[in-house]
Amino acid sequence: MRDLTCGLFVGLLVCSLSHTLQGQSGPQVVPESSSSLAGGGSMQLQQKLETISDALAATRKELEQSQRQMQQLQEELTQVKKQLAASGAVPAKKEADAQVAKASELQERVETVEAQVKLQDQTKVETSSKYPVRFSGLILLNGFIVRGAVDNLDLPSVAVRSPIGTTGSGGATMRQTILGIQGFGPQVAGARTSADVNFDFYGGIPYSNFGTAAGLVRMRTASIRLDWTHDFLEGGMEAPLISPLTPASYAMVAEPGMAWAGNLWTWAPQLHYSHQFVGAHDQGMRVEFGLWDPPAAGYNNTDVLRSPSPGERSSQPGYESRVSYSSHDEQGMQLGLGGYYSRQSYPPTAGGPAYTQGNDSWAVTTDFRVPFARRFGLSGEGYRGRSLGGFGAGVYKDVLYGTDPVSGTPVIRGLNNIGGWTQLKAKFAGQFEGNASVGLDNGFASDFHKVVLPPNASATQLRARNRMVIGNVIYRPKTYLILSPEYRRIWTWPISGTRNTADIFTLSVGYQF
Repeated sequence: MRDLTCGLFVGLLVCSLSHTLQGQSGPQVVPESSSSLAGGGSMQLQQKLETISDALAATRKELEQSQRQMQQLQEELTQVKKQLAASGAVPAKKEADAQVAKASELQERVETVEAQVKLQDQTKVETSSKYPVRFSGLILLNGFIVRGAVDNLDLPSVAVRSPIGTTGSGGATMRQTILGIQGFGPQVAGARTSADVNFDFYGGIPYSNFGTAAGLVRMRTASIRLDWTHDFLEGGMEAPLISPLTPASYAMVAEPGMAWAGNLWTWAPQLHYSHQFVGAHDQGMRVEFGLWDPPAAGYNNTDVLRSPSPGERSSQPGYESRVSYSSHDEQGMQLGLGGYYSRQSYPPTAGGPAYTQGNDSWAVTTDFRVPFARRFGLSGEGYRGRSLGGFGAGVYKDVLYGTDPVSGTPVIRGLNNIGGWTQLKAKFAGQFEGNASVGLDNGFASDFHKVVLPPNASATQLRARNRMVIGNVIYRPKTYLILSPEYRRIWTWPISGTRNTADIFTLSVGYQF
C-alpha cells in the first residue's frame, strides 16, 4: 500500500509540474537590462525543460511498471492464501510463520554481533598522535629438567663441567614472556610508516631473596620503518640482515633457537635498506644493505656503565649486504647469500699487547628455505668468518688472548669460525607441527695452537666448539594456545680435555595474543 501511495503522489507531482511548465511557456516580458541575454538564455532554458520532461516521462513509465508488478504479486499472494485455506494447512502456515520469525530474530542477533565485532576491530588505543596502535604478546611458561651442568638454567646454550656429586636440576620460568607494541603512522614521501618495540623479562635477575625466576624487563627489538611498494628503509635494534631465519622453538625465545650453536642472531642497532625486483608469479630478487653497530662479545657483562666495543672503538660501523631470491609466499622457497665486514680496535689491556691492535671481523653467509611434498620443509643457514662473537658465534668470543709461541710477546688473534644450522619441519595436520634441528659453531683449532693461552684462561676462552640437537612438537588446540614439548642435547668441547654434555627436557605452555 505504501508503494501505491508513493506512486500516486509522484503521479500528481508530475501532472502539476507539467501544467506549471506549460503556463511558463507562454509569452513573457523581458526587462531591458536583460534583453542582451534573452536569445541565448531562452535556448538554454528550453533545453533544460526538454531534459526534465524526458526524465519525468521515464519515471512515469517506471512507476506504471512497478504498479503492475505489485498487482501481480498481490494476486499471487491471494491465490496462495486460498490454496492454504482449502487444504487445511493453516497450522502449518502458522508454524512456518513462527520459524520465519525465529530465523529473522536470529539473523538480527548475528548482524548485531558482527557489527559489534567490526566496531571492536576499528577501535584503536587512544594515543597522542591519533594514529592506531596494536598490542601483541606471548605469555610463556617453560618447565624444564636438566641432566648435566649448563651455563644458564633458564635457557642453556653450552654445557659445562659438572660439579662433583651433581646429576642435574629442574625448574620453571616465565622470563621468556614477550610483550609487543606496534604503531602505524601517516604516509611520508609515498611510504607507509610504522614502528614497533618488543620486551621480555630476560634482562637479568632482580635483587631479591625470592625473585630469581621473575626477571627484569629488557628491550628485545625495536624499529622505525618506511615501506614503499618494492623498497623499505628500517632503523632500529634488530637481528643482522645476513641471518634472516631462525629454528622454531618455544623453549628458546629469549635467545633464538641454536643461539651460540650455528645461529647468528644478536640484536643490535642497525640501519637497513632493501629493494625487491619482482618477476613472474610474484617471485623476484631482493638486494639489501645495512650499517650495523657491532656489539661487544661477552656474556653477562656486569658493567654498570656502557663502554665502547672493539668495533665501536674503530669509529666506523659494520657493513652488511645480502642478495636473495624468494617466492611471494612467506613459507615458500628462499635462497640468500650475505656478507659482512667491520674493523675492530683493541686498546692495551692487562695480559694483552702494550699497544692498540687492529683486527678485521668478516663473514660470508648463506640461508635457504625449501618446501617439498606439501607438508615438509627444509631450512637453515651457514657461515664462514672471523671474530664473530658479537654475532653469537665463536662460543662467546671474537679473539684469543695469549703470547706468541716464538717471541713470547702478548698477542691478540682473531678466531676463525665456521658453522650453521638446519631444520626439518613436518606439518601433520592443522594443529600439529614437528621440528628436528641440528647446529654447530666451530672455532678453528689452528688459531688456538698459534697462541699460548695463559694458565688462568677462563672456560670461555678455552671453548672451541659447541653443537646442539633439538626436537620438538608444537600443538595448537586453538590459534592462540600453544603446547610444545622439546628435547635438546648440547655438546661443548674445550680446546683440550674432555667434552661436556647436557640434556634438557622442556614443556612450554603459551598464550598468544
